[in-house]
Amino acid sequence: MKKPKTKKEHVIKAAIKLWQETHNVQKVSLADVAREAGVSQTTIYNNFGTREGLVQEVIKYLIRDTLDKQWAVVRNNLAIPLKIQSIISVKTSGMQDVYTDVLAKLATDNSTRQFMEDMYQAEMKPMMHEIVEEGKRQGFINPDIPEEALMIYLDMFKEAGMANPRRLQRLMENNELLMGLTRLIYYGLFQKEFDFTIDFNAEKEKK
Repeated sequence: MKKPKTKKEHVIKAAIKLWQETHNVQKVSLADVAREAGVSQTTIYNNFGTREGLVQEVIKYLIRDTLDKQWAVVRNNLAIPLKIQSIISVKTSGMQDVYTDVLAKLATDNSTRQFMEDMYQAEMKPMMHEIVEEGKRQGFINPDIPEEALMIYLDMFKEAGMANPRRLQRLMENNELLMGLTRLIYYGLFQKEFDFTIDFNAEKEKK
């Protein structure tokens, strides 16, 4: 993560460090966070209000940090396969900074879910659009896939997760599941493309 620049960022980084050490948000008091950050508890109350407010801001910080790193990859001069590998790596490594009770907030809190929706519309979809367009230019992605089909595809994955908070939480907690879904999103189900327009009944009759 980037070096903290403000007192607010110092508090967020301190909270992340302490939560990683305890693996339990509830075991870390705001006084503990203030001491680790080298600020007064008043500073925490002024910036975050409550522990819940701090959790929300940590989630937003982690999402923002992950998106910034992914955008840096997208704008790098790499071949699409390397870009996709790097984006997946950034996403999975970013999730290592998140813990079970924070994930529960990510999956169920309305304010946090709205923030995720806003980021999805404002940045994640445009990011995927850039990757796909560049992939088409580089010859890695089928140029015949309509843009609308891609957006529907992404929306289906997103809406399925957001509609089922428990499933979303399980996905976030299980790195193997997260990697599997991420690979489906970027690579599809099959390792080798085939002609799905073939009339297999007609082919059987020929034989």
